[in-house]
Amino acid sequence: MTSCAGIRTELGAYALGVLDAAATDTVERHLSGCAGCRAELAELSLAAGLLRDDAARAIAAEDPAEPPERPGR
Repeated sequence: MTSCAGIRTELGAYALGVLDAAATDTVERHLSGCAGCRAELAELSLAAGLLRDDAARAIAAEDPAEPPERPGR
């Protein structure tokens, strides 16, 4: 079994859904038996959701008809 320290370095990427299949499988196997890492993932998942929401709002606020301003103009 992978140590909690090893898994916790991967939890942020797992919460964002950017791990490859092998790493995802390793994290999920560990999470199935580790309440501490599941609790940390719950906190990270909340933060990841907030980041996704902020990014979606920023994208929606951009006017695709208007190119972004370039510095110095």
